[in-house]
Amino acid sequence: MHIWASIDENLRVNTPLKGVLIAIACAFYVSSTAYAQEDIPDRSQQPITIKSSKDNKRKTGLFFTDSGSGYRWNNGKNQIRLGGFIQADSRTFFENAGEAGNDNFTFRRIRPVLEVRFGKVYSFYFMPNLESSLGILDAFFESNYIKPFNLRVGKFKSPFGLERLQSGTALALNERAFPTNLAPNREIGAQVFGDILWDTTEYQIGIFHGNVDNGSGIGDSVINSNSSGIDFVARIFSHPLKHVQIEFLQGLGLGVAYSYGTQYGSAQLGNAHLPIFISSGQQSIASYVPGAFADGSRERIGPQLFYHSGPFGIMGEYTISQQNIKIGATSDKVTNDAFQVQLSWILFNGDASFRRVQPHNPITFENISALGAVQLVTRYSELNLDTKAFAHGLFNLDRSVNKAQDFGVGINWYLNRNVKFQLSYNQTHFDGTIGIINRPTEKILFSRMQLAF
Repeated sequence: MHIWASIDENLRVNTPLKGVLIAIACAFYVSSTAYAQEDIPDRSQQPITIKSSKDNKRKTGLFFTDSGSGYRWNNGKNQIRLGGFIQADSRTFFENAGEAGNDNFTFRRIRPVLEVRFGKVYSFYFMPNLESSLGILDAFFESNYIKPFNLRVGKFKSPFGLERLQSGTALALNERAFPTNLAPNREIGAQVFGDILWDTTEYQIGIFHGNVDNGSGIGDSVINSNSSGIDFVARIFSHPLKHVQIEFLQGLGLGVAYSYGTQYGSAQLGNAHLPIFISSGQQSIASYVPGAFADGSRERIGPQLFYHSGPFGIMGEYTISQQNIKIGATSDKVTNDAFQVQLSWILFNGDASFRRVQPHNPITFENISALGAVQLVTRYSELNLDTKAFAHGLFNLDRSVNKAQDFGVGINWYLNRNVKFQLSYNQTHFDGTIGIINRPTEKILFSRMQLAF
């Protein structure tokens, strides 16, 4: 049946208090400088325009900003920048003795960044993964020619899932929602992208060495793993009311992403090239049986939208993934789908945004009595796995649920652009078979301290 018809294990360490305090102090210091550009590749898929607090006049020499530090030369036209971010999390599971051992403090993300720019056209971006599985998440070259046409080549986020394209530093809840389970993550490939229709619409078109759903490509190698096929990916996202006079209508954005490709595996252990599905608590909740493997075409579609007006924000997306899977002599087209709706409200000192919230009155050493910005957020997300695939024996009945429904609430405190504290609670209800008995409801309290430069 055609798709159109069916519409981290983490490193546990103890961090020295002195190092944390020094990092926060540095954040207070640099946050008093002017806003530069986003510090990670999901800052945008658009041609880069470098802004400055001094009429774009940049001098040769060292620079220190709230988005990193580095060196400029050739009268400031070229630069090398060092940045990155760290997220320290705690997780506490409730009412489930089987998952009590998963309570932990962990570095969820440790991501240093190296960016080199030559004029306004050419740039290179490099970001390794230093927590859990070590490897290279992003390494790409980019050429920004004109707004309607630009080129990116290397390893980077495939232009599909809306929340996946959102910066990890901008997430309103600790973990991404279920649609991310079905969308591509990082892949090696090339894409053209740009802004068209009077800057109201952005597009991305690319071809990639396709990974499994939600695969970052660093499972068993430094740069790439779990890929045996090819993916064509296209996305278009429009801001249709961007230029209207009524301000509260300007923040609407809607689009759709589509991918088609092939993925081939084998019954050999570790070579299935099939995904594992995870909960908000990063626990495995579904997997395919040993002996099942990817066997041909894979197709995805993902309608998506967001809306921001003043303190209010909404984000939603629906993703459906359809893949040929084989076990023995039996081949099946398995269709899984997921959706999410997220609402947020900035209580004071900020505006809702797809990017990191920028407090209107940030806390700095010069303004230590400021309050920063506080955000409330809630989200509902649902994952539905193919019932037919369960009946045909493709899912591991002892390790898989058929359906998961997650509800989350949270509060975020943005001290400034660089420091954020999060507290959130997620509760996930499961339906289906895990050894005939339903999996217990997952109840988990998250906290996070984020330092980003």
